[in-house]
Amino acid sequence: MNEQFELILNYVRAVWRLRWLALVTATLLCGVGWFAVLTLPNEYEVKAKIYVDTDTMLRPLLQGIAVGDDLNVSNARLIRRTLLVRPNLETVARQTDMDINAKSPRAYEQLLATLSRKIRVSGSTKSNIYVVAYRDSDAKLATRVVEAVLNIFVEHSLGESRRDASKSREFIEAQIREHEKRLSEAEERRKEFKRQNVGRMPSQGQDYYYRLEALRRKLSDAELALNEAKNKELTLRARLNREAQGTSEDEGAGHRGPATPYDQRIVNLETKLDSLLLQYTDAHPDVISTLRLLAELQSRREAYLVEIRKQLEEAGPDQVSSLKLRNPLYQQLSLTHAQVKANVAALETRVAEYRVRESELAKLVDTIPAIEAELKRLDRDYNIIKSNFEKLVARLESLKIGGEAAESTDEIQFNVIDPPRVPLVPVGPDRPRFSIMVLAGGLMGGVGITVLLAMLRPTIYTRDALREITDLPVFGVVSRLWTPRERFKRRMEVSTFALGCMCLLAIFAGLMTMYSLNLDLDVAARLARLTQRYL
Repeated sequence: MNEQFELILNYVRAVWRLRWLALVTATLLCGVGWFAVLTLPNEYEVKAKIYVDTDTMLRPLLQGIAVGDDLNVSNARLIRRTLLVRPNLETVARQTDMDINAKSPRAYEQLLATLSRKIRVSGSTKSNIYVVAYRDSDAKLATRVVEAVLNIFVEHSLGESRRDASKSREFIEAQIREHEKRLSEAEERRKEFKRQNVGRMPSQGQDYYYRLEALRRKLSDAELALNEAKNKELTLRARLNREAQGTSEDEGAGHRGPATPYDQRIVNLETKLDSLLLQYTDAHPDVISTLRLLAELQSRREAYLVEIRKQLEEAGPDQVSSLKLRNPLYQQLSLTHAQVKANVAALETRVAEYRVRESELAKLVDTIPAIEAELKRLDRDYNIIKSNFEKLVARLESLKIGGEAAESTDEIQFNVIDPPRVPLVPVGPDRPRFSIMVLAGGLMGGVGITVLLAMLRPTIYTRDALREITDLPVFGVVSRLWTPRERFKRRMEVSTFALGCMCLLAIFAGLMTMYSLNLDLDVAARLARLTQRYL
């Protein structure tokens, strides 16, 4: 620890011994550095804030009707990300006349690279506020650059939206024409296919197997109805035969023999009598009158039957037929029998027709399903093309409405809330910080050169150091005696050194004061003007 302290102390002694060299070196370095800082050109920063208003009045009104509202917002964000591409930088260079100073392709490329590095575009997608900033030694040039960037931002945002709408409209119109042509071709194919397969097409969504099953059900129902009609016809024929032979039975009246005009009346009176006997006794007047009327009708019926038998026994075959025809029951049975026979004939015809149809349809078991499958394929293609065509037409109408709305009023409004202005106070360079760095570097340079000389030409300051170097014993030390003249000279030397250090610090303090007062220290611009004047 003592050795390190002694080494540091030796370096301090060396610096103090060569203090004038350190002061001169530090002064020269600081002077050159401070002059370089002073000659740095001023930097002026120009900023502009722009607000992208996407919440226009038409947007909620056209929600779901027109397209393009979200497209414009995304275009604005995309332009913000791709603003500093080469074509836009070239436009900025032309509008600000910066390309005139580029005398060679290499200088032009350096100019574009400088613009890309110095132009800053920032913003928030939530607040839709974008900031364009540019730094340059020429305040007016920086203002023109920011104005050019703003113009490109606004024009490209609106232009991209309109170009996208125009391209989309052209594409949709071309697709509509193509789908309209395909739709006509599909309709023609369907029409030709139906014309070639007339009578074999499915009707109302009924395929071949459904039609075959339905036809077989109809045939089965018709056969069942035919059997029922035949049985009914046989029954009616048997009754007619019995009526013709005079052996008909009247089950309601309970009498055997031919039908008479009194049979129905007798049946009604017997029914009425049964009802009265349930309510009254045999001595009731209504019961007595009904019994008397019933007995009278039965006697008349017997007399009528006797008369009929006598006429049949005395009459010939033709008269017998005439007498049968005058029988009302026989006439009714004959009429019903004729109707049933006609129904049987009709059902036989229907069954025969159904059988023919079923046979013909069964023969087409391989043809009709193929036709139905082809028709379904044609219908499917036609429906898909038609659906796409209708969607394209609807999209085109929405795009037209959106385009008309964009032409009548801007869906995106750009409000420059902080326009670019020519700055009066520079924002750079940071001369105070650079001056502090120069002072620190100068002091370190002065101290460093003395330490370096001390290392190259070491000096012995203590007897311990002498003993270590010579490895010989040291018997004594001769002290230096200072005369009054030498002391005065020493004091003057130290005072002069201190005054030199104070002057250096005073220069630094003056520079820092000027920097804090924001004085116009654009020495580079003044030197450039002087150079242009005298050269």
